[in-house]
Amino acid sequence: MASPEPMSLVPFTKESLELMEQRIAKKHNEEQQEDLKPNNDLEVGKKLPFIYGNLLQGTVSEPLEDVDPYYQNKNTFIVINKKRTIFRFNAIWCTLSPFNSIRKTTIKILVHPYPFLLALDCTNIK
Repeated sequence: MASPEPMSLVPFTKESLELMEQRIAKKHNEEQQEDLKPNNDLEVGKKLPFIYGNLLQGTVSEPLEDVDPYYQNKNTFIVINKKRTIFRFNAIWCTLSPFNSIRKTTIKILVHPYPFLLALDCTNIK
């Protein structure tokens, strides 16, 4: 049975990235094997379960900490679009961090539910 309180979505920050890298280094040093499996409800392309509550304006199309425990030490973050679709990205991709303006813009375009409408919206800017 689901909890009545919504689970929180946490913005992915530089501190989040540093903590993730520390956990990965610690795990690598300990060489432990975990039997975690990816959560089927949190797969890429699926809708975010309603247990996470309503999406706040600041969480749509923005990098968020991965909510699936399996991916918390895998250098990933998620992005949720307006339709609550889950997208997962690598946090360390080439030299572009998730905080790079070029990468942030590219991610917003990729997760937009109707990319062709985004181009139309840009033409109406005064």
